[in-house]
Amino acid sequence: MLLGALVLGAAVVHADAPAVDRAADVSAPAERIVTSGEGLLFPIDPSPMCEVLDNFGGFSKAFGSGGHQGLDIGAQLGQEIYAVESGTLYRRFDGGAPGLGWGLWSDTDTKYRYYHLDAFADGLTVGDRVEEGQLIGFVGDTGNATPGGWHLHFEVRPGPAPHATPVDPVPLLDIPRICRIY
Repeated sequence: MLLGALVLGAAVVHADAPAVDRAADVSAPAERIVTSGEGLLFPIDPSPMCEVLDNFGGFSKAFGSGGHQGLDIGAQLGQEIYAVESGTLYRRFDGGAPGLGWGLWSDTDTKYRYYHLDAFADGLTVGDRVEEGQLIGFVGDTGNATPGGWHLHFEVRPGPAPHATPVDPVPLLDIPRICRIY
């Protein structure tokens, strides 16, 4: 057996590397959805698509320059949306710029807004208590979202009431490593 390496330009070719003669045998699927375990629960299922647009404070169709009050998470139509904390659904949005959406008032006195849903999870109404991780809806393109531009617009508004000032969600979220951040 020949040991060593041959240097060709900047590449190194190992003379003792085994030949590839068949596909690899995988006994378990790879772990693809890895998070740090710190921070706020990510609001959507990141599979099959997750593109985080770090656009807080950017242009908003509703409020113009500097008026974007959340972040947008690009996804496929129908991807699941979850409650990021336990709390109460305090508002249902059924039109206008948000399209279909929920307002969640958490047990930690923070309000969250979820816009542009395709549909609501079955059986939920305003006043219902939801638990962290509970399915509350599905990604869509309703309201002033670009048709076919499926995404979740997600806002964080810390308390106390009236929760008027939104904050950038990106540093607060536990973003899965499979998500692209722009």
